[in-house]
Amino acid sequence: MSYQPTAGDGNPQGKGVVPLLDTLSMLSRWQAEAKSPEQILREFCLSTLVLSSAFQFRVVPGRCYYLYRVEEQWQLSLISPEEWGARQPGDYVARCEMGGDMTWSLDLSPSLSEKPDLIAALEQHLSQLLARIAEAEHFEDALPHYEAQLPYQQRVMASAMASSLQTSLLLAGLRARPGRHWLESASLRGLLSPAD
Repeated sequence: MSYQPTAGDGNPQGKGVVPLLDTLSMLSRWQAEAKSPEQILREFCLSTLVLSSAFQFRVVPGRCYYLYRVEEQWQLSLISPEEWGARQPGDYVARCEMGGDMTWSLDLSPSLSEKPDLIAALEQHLSQLLARIAEAEHFEDALPHYEAQLPYQQRVMASAMASSLQTSLLLAGLRARPGRHWLESASLRGLLSPAD
């Protein structure tokens, strides 16, 4: 009996050379700008929320995605609540869009205020991030430059987001500030409010 290799996808996460070069090319075009401390903190917290969600597709800057809470997990989808209709997989949280600077903006669902369990899950996520910042010697140390536990796409985007925010810190003259300094005026509800 001879060995017969099984046919299958030898590259299930798209980690080959060509997809990797495509991803690096996309990421090399991000454009960071000077931002206020509040804007940097908000973008960090909201971006890590999206990047901690489950998804298995390549994200493109400028395209809309939809965040849901499905069985105690965050899930990013290409499908809007209207397109799901009655088959919606879980609670709709927000419309999300990755900007050209690799950070995410969220437009929270208007019905979010009617769902205390969902608000509690968001606040728990934000509390964990704020604790990470408080423990960091400098805010930059809390940025996710490499997060081994994340799937490949999320790990690459988290690294790009961290580099973008670090560049914004540099451009705004905010480097090397203690993590606790960043939290003096931060409130969980304020991080969930739309940016001014």
